[in-house]
Amino acid sequence: MTVVETLLVFVVAPVVLYFAIWIVIAMRNRSGRPRYNAGDPWPYEPLFWIANPAGAAHPAAHASADGSDARGGTGGKW
Repeated sequence: MTVVETLLVFVVAPVVLYFAIWIVIAMRNRSGRPRYNAGDPWPYEPLFWIANPAGAAHPAAHASADGSDARGGTGGKW
């Protein structure tokens, strides 16, 4: 390999690749979607995570549609 070929493969090609990736990321961030800024009113309904849905009178998340109490998972004895 000549010095020019070595520079093209190990210097120019990575620089072009990084620059292309940077351009893709920069263009994606300039989309026309409005962004939320701190201090702006939040336009969505509040969504709270409930650790115990039964305690909040909600159906359990793992309950199946047929009413059985089958739960997935793994098990074993050591």
